[in-house]
Amino acid sequence: MKSRSINAQLILAIIGVTALFWMIVVAVVLTKTSINRSSTWDERLEAITTQLLVTIPADSHFDKREGPGLTLPQSLDALRGPLVFQIWIDRSRLLANTPGGPETPLRPDFADGPVSTHVEGKKWRVYSASDSSGRVTVQVGNLQSVVDADFRHKAADEVIQTTILLMIVGVIMWIVTLSALKPVRALGAAMHRRPRFDFTPLPLDGLPRELHPLVDSFNRLLQQLDEAIEGERRFIGDAAHELRTPLSTLQGQAEIALRETNPQEKDAALRKLLVVAQRGTRLSEQLLDLARINAGTKPPKHTAADLSKLVQHVAQEFEICASQNRRSLFLNVSSCMIQCDIDEIGILLRNLLHNAMRYTAEGGNVLARCGYAPPAQAGEASSVFLEVADNGPGVPAAERDTIFERFHRVASNPVRGSGIGLSLVASIAESHNATIQTGAGLEDRGFMVRVVFPGIASVRRAG
Repeated sequence: MKSRSINAQLILAIIGVTALFWMIVVAVVLTKTSINRSSTWDERLEAITTQLLVTIPADSHFDKREGPGLTLPQSLDALRGPLVFQIWIDRSRLLANTPGGPETPLRPDFADGPVSTHVEGKKWRVYSASDSSGRVTVQVGNLQSVVDADFRHKAADEVIQTTILLMIVGVIMWIVTLSALKPVRALGAAMHRRPRFDFTPLPLDGLPRELHPLVDSFNRLLQQLDEAIEGERRFIGDAAHELRTPLSTLQGQAEIALRETNPQEKDAALRKLLVVAQRGTRLSEQLLDLARINAGTKPPKHTAADLSKLVQHVAQEFEICASQNRRSLFLNVSSCMIQCDIDEIGILLRNLLHNAMRYTAEGGNVLARCGYAPPAQAGEASSVFLEVADNGPGVPAAERDTIFERFHRVASNPVRGSGIGLSLVASIAESHNATIQTGAGLEDRGFMVRVVFPGIASVRRAG
């Protein structure tokens, strides 16, 4: 999906809102101006008509043929042109009018008030008013085309002013948007300049509060990456150190076998070489399993499985080994269902059984059990446990929590292990939301590891 720029979206939104607001304002302005255009001119014409009417002396005699010699007030001189006036006596005799103006009544009915009329083939806007006696009527008019032109001029002025104002507002909003996004661009530039593997947290100073949750989440991600990479570095270093010893021993035993001429001593050297090779193979397999599980590259493929069948299947692999090394392997299993990755549970069980077999002396016993554990509270699904116990030398109580750390070995144990098997068990248990419990093994000695899995609610406890 194509990424979209926040800056571009904001600018487009500003332009769209500004354009919409501009259209609304223009529509309102034009409507208001259209409504008021006649009333505005009517007020002007009324004022001129009233002013002309009051300039006529009260003692004027209109019985003579000649007029009283009226002149326009100086304040009305500027209105000469299309603006015309007429003074009528008794609605029949034109006493005075604008030179060159119409000589027929602008409003033939001589009624008071504004009106639109047609005179001499032209449309006029006229205001007519009479004195209290009704003898004198003053009519003032202007061409409708002039009124319309004035309307268009004023409407254009208001639209231009509104457009300029909205453009200024739009520019201000655009500048504010760029300023608000400046910390985001600065943050991106700072990340771009960072050297490789620099996982120091990003500073929150100077950033808007709205960005704090995003930066906090990103800082947590950086911390997780830092911990993961640091863990891989330790893993690679520890793995290299652990592999160096069996490889050196393997080389030494091979050189001894090559130098020996006595067949019995050569066979002994070859047997030692085989033991070292088996140990190196086991260590390599565990390292590969640990790297694969910790990498998390595979998507989860948990399916419902009967744990008892998995235990029986894996235990068959150890029957010959137990017989050859004079150990006894016992099973006590009952059908129990869990959601699990079958391959990973196989790795977990093999490591538990391998450790128990390895650290138990000849003639020792190893017991593998699985089944349902009673629920902690009524109504909850029964949990499922997998337990491997032995009667070997055991693990001191103080070290039972630390033995699940990578490359940890019990110092008091004479048998040297890889230090990886139980860390694999811990990783697999964590990926299955399982908990690990430890304690004394068989006959109140030895060592016991119990892994408790969440049960499947829809499956009833066996038996």
